[in-house]
Amino acid sequence: MRRFRQEPGTADLRRFDPLVEAVLSERAALHGLGDEALSERAKFTAKADLADDGDLVRLLAVASEVARLRLGLEPFEVQLLAAVSMLRGRVVDMETGEGKTLVGFLVAAGLAVTGRRVHVLSANDYLAGRDAQAGATLFAAFGLSCAAVVDGMDHAQRRAAYRSDVVYATVHQVGFDLLRDRQRSEDAQRLVPDLDAAVIDEIDAVLLDDAMVPLVIAGDAEPRPEEASLAGVVAAMTAGVEYEVDGERRNVSFNEPGITALEDHFGIDDLYAEDHVGLLTAAHVALHAHALVDRDVHYIVADGQVRLINDTRGRVADRQRWPDGLHAAIERKEGIEVTAQAEVLDQMLVETVARGYRVITGMSGTALEASERLAEDLSLRTGTIPTNRPGIRVDEPDRLYMTAEERDAAAADRVRAAHAAGQPVLIGTASVADSERFAGLLAGRGVDAVVLNAKNDAAEAEIIARAGEHAAVTVSTQMAGRGVDIRLASRAAEAGGLLVLGLGRYDSARLDHQLRGRAGRQGDPGRSAFYTSLDDDVVTEHLVIGYDPQSVDPDGRVRDTRFRRIYEHAQRVAEGKLLQLHRTTRRYHTATDQHRQVVLDTRERLLTDPTALEHYLAHVWPAGSDQPHRWTRPGRRRLAVEVALYHLDRAWTRHLNLLAEVREGIHLRVLGRQDPLDEFNLIATDDFRAVAEEATAATRRTLDAASEDATTLADLGLRRPSSTWTYMVADNPFGSEADRFFAFIGEALRGGRPPAISYT
Repeated sequence: MRRFRQEPGTADLRRFDPLVEAVLSERAALHGLGDEALSERAKFTAKADLADDGDLVRLLAVASEVARLRLGLEPFEVQLLAAVSMLRGRVVDMETGEGKTLVGFLVAAGLAVTGRRVHVLSANDYLAGRDAQAGATLFAAFGLSCAAVVDGMDHAQRRAAYRSDVVYATVHQVGFDLLRDRQRSEDAQRLVPDLDAAVIDEIDAVLLDDAMVPLVIAGDAEPRPEEASLAGVVAAMTAGVEYEVDGERRNVSFNEPGITALEDHFGIDDLYAEDHVGLLTAAHVALHAHALVDRDVHYIVADGQVRLINDTRGRVADRQRWPDGLHAAIERKEGIEVTAQAEVLDQMLVETVARGYRVITGMSGTALEASERLAEDLSLRTGTIPTNRPGIRVDEPDRLYMTAEERDAAAADRVRAAHAAGQPVLIGTASVADSERFAGLLAGRGVDAVVLNAKNDAAEAEIIARAGEHAAVTVSTQMAGRGVDIRLASRAAEAGGLLVLGLGRYDSARLDHQLRGRAGRQGDPGRSAFYTSLDDDVVTEHLVIGYDPQSVDPDGRVRDTRFRRIYEHAQRVAEGKLLQLHRTTRRYHTATDQHRQVVLDTRERLLTDPTALEHYLAHVWPAGSDQPHRWTRPGRRRLAVEVALYHLDRAWTRHLNLLAEVREGIHLRVLGRQDPLDEFNLIATDDFRAVAEEATAATRRTLDAASEDATTLADLGLRRPSSTWTYMVADNPFGSEADRFFAFIGEALRGGRPPAISYT
């Protein structure tokens, strides 16, 4: 019935209203208790059964009163509804400014008192640290410990933090630490206990927007000196002479003069010869970095480093790199020190981390729009929490213009008029460059704006806190996951409240709605409007329009209603492509995840089961060999385990690198009418069969040659990377050539349309 009503994956939360009423009644009876007496009541909630209505009501009543006394925050009725719903396994959609942080405290405490280890997954390190500190006194009333895991903590600090009852962290921090655990050679080095319960803030961003981001642990590798001079050679080339860029600026390729210039530079006869495949690949990557990847759009340069920008959050993406040498090529392009060459030791998707939890719940201001995906991917149902006060924000229809210049001129005039009237304005832009350019446009009209983007996101709390002041003008990149509310000054409310203007739309309507939601919090007055154009990327990258609008104003505003529908359709096409990409990526990673689990199970047994080494060595040597007995004696056992783990890890690393190479070329199988995914899985499965044999054979060779006085890997001539580091692999800004080729050919073979849809 909900699918028929176009509400798939949703849940009706009104069924929990009686429980909320019971909590309010119970809480009222606790009002006279002091802190000490209330803490005694809190102790009686230990091991509560959340499936039991009475236990749940008592728990939330006590937690609500503790929040009032210790935090100065008395949960609203709607916040209690959210907490009840989440503790009963639902995801909740809560508007911006409705108090999700306090709800998170209640839910985390509720799960933790039942004996679960709870991770509250925040949008960024700042919020994780802030919320862990803010909620500590509430958790303490229940005898619960709380800590945050953030960048800058050493191994001992991280290990101690993860032993807390409630841990605040980002999903990336947890994923990176899981990867570190997979490289450990002693069980005592383990950081993360088994994943249990997750409370996910901005759940749609984590499980949908970031789901397919690979988290990587890498070790140092040998540098490739021949690539060092490529940036200079490519920078001297001219578009249209040595290389060509296609009309959409998504592909670039060398012309014959460009190839000749490279051959002359390196003193070789044929760049396409088999011996020079690596150099040819590096040259194309350098060209891509030079011609297609733009500073202040795809990345910024700060503190002598290339810092990538998270498109969905508008912030610097900490520890994020591009793959396949592209990151190093951009460092060379910018003339800064190239970071160390890396060998990928292991990797996992953000989604794989999330799926590792036994219990998942979460909240977001745009969860309802993701309800079908959350139900399909994780069997989570989503319900809407009403606002505490009636919303009075006015959401205007989009204003569509022919060109981006006309769009921006109209938006700037609107901002100037609002500013003159004392109304605060928040302008949402797509990139750092756009935010700075529009701020300059406003300055030309006599309006001084504060800019919030990836270059100064450390100051975001202060900037956002002042964005609701009288006549304030703030130009920002994406506002998702900021975690700080914009509070209106009284004069600003009298002037109409916050005006939110979006310059163009994002590929996902959810991101647009997150921007819109900054206005009109807690019943405040406010207004939102999106100024769009037919030049916007969401249109040009997904549609080809073969006719002009029939009604256009002198200022370029399009009055033809068909074009508004076309713009909305372009956004749906973009969302559909992203969904298809996610599904394809998940299918490619399924076999790898299964194989990885086999390797991890073997590692865990060797590290934790005293009898596992005997069983493992029985596969290393043929029956009757006395070598296993030599290596299972006290003092020798630990070295044997280290050797077995070393060769198992090396075999897995080789397997991963092979699959990366296969993935780059597997799209060509479609030309032979083969299914690339099926072929990839066959190759992956066949090669994985060799991993165990490769690891055991190498272990046998090493131990056979070991001297009696060897005590370390170094004594055996083996070396793990001298340093390891973690990072996220960012998508190539334009997708790999293989991805674009496969998308086009795949659609053609299925009789569908190519990626850009034509309107004529």
